[in-house]
Amino acid sequence: SGPAAELRLVLLGRTGCGKSAAGNSILGREERSQAGASTVRQQSESRQGEVAGRQVTVVETPDCFCPGLSLEELRQNVEHCVRLSAPGPHAFLLVLPVKQSTGEERGMLEKMEEMFGERCWRNTMILFTVTDEVQEKNIEEFIQSGNQEVQRLVEKCGNRFHCLNIKESGDGSQISELLEKMEKMVEENREKFYSSEIYLETQSQIRAMEAKILREREEKREREEREELKIERQQRNEVQSELERLKEENEKEKREMEERHRQEMEEIRETYEGEARMEAERNLRKIILPELQQRLWEIMMKKQKDLDCRMDEKEREIETLKQRLRQEDRERIPAAAGDTHQEDTSGLFSMLTLQLFWGSLSDPVINTQSDQ
Repeated sequence: SGPAAELRLVLLGRTGCGKSAAGNSILGREERSQAGASTVRQQSESRQGEVAGRQVTVVETPDCFCPGLSLEELRQNVEHCVRLSAPGPHAFLLVLPVKQSTGEERGMLEKMEEMFGERCWRNTMILFTVTDEVQEKNIEEFIQSGNQEVQRLVEKCGNRFHCLNIKESGDGSQISELLEKMEKMVEENREKFYSSEIYLETQSQIRAMEAKILREREEKREREEREELKIERQQRNEVQSELERLKEENEKEKREMEERHRQEMEEIRETYEGEARMEAERNLRKIILPELQQRLWEIMMKKQKDLDCRMDEKEREIETLKQRLRQEDRERIPAAAGDTHQEDTSGLFSMLTLQLFWGSLSDPVINTQSDQ
């Protein structure tokens, strides 16, 4: 078949890869003497010209592979590119300079599919730009010995590539060869060109995928928040249970100490009961009673001191747990709920303190001391 009447081409690549120089070479423009210049293009631009009997449209894009490009900027650039090449490009030319790799090729494959979908590879060819004949002759070696990203891109394009010297005009044979390769690619393609419908379908799929990802992230965030609230409630219940346990333990120890004290006093009284009670009482009054009173006083004071120490230790434990509860309330519980809980906790400790105070007033040791 003869040459195609029209070819619409889209040049893609990083800044400084030679897109402008390649476009000039394809259209036969004299500006290719500035091929080494690195121009930062802000948006896609379209140029037309007649090349070897074909009407050729070249759309040069900005750096769509820049890591700092936002998703919205990327979409705008791609949509503008598709509009300029309407009803759709026959070929995407992915421009790669033949030079020592700087890692800029990394992620290009994934970004191409993100922009145009996996079907874009049917219409994509790698365009290697060189500046001398040595590079041109060694292009096969460059591909085979180059980094894996370049090899992946070439394989993804079905091993379709072309080497273009952007420093010399020549006789136009390299451009004719490039156009013939693209026409062959188009002929082998059922769709002939990458249509706007394919792009819109791809973008719809991408947006649906993004919506799914956002929805899954939101569901994950809600699950994590529910789990955190569950853990907070569990920790709060554990602290409250610990407070109740300490309260019960303290009251139990207080009752046991009072009971032991009562039994000891009962034993002391029983010791001096019996047949010689009257005589003992007389002797006590005269000789033994002052000494016995002193001894009883010392015993009772020692037991009272032990009781006070135990009570102080329990109060310190309660105060420590109280401070821990207040700290966790400040960190995790809303202010209003925290105030209510603090009032409940303060009331609990006030009741406990009051009980301990009245308990101490009714302590047998103190009552006995008061009787003396």
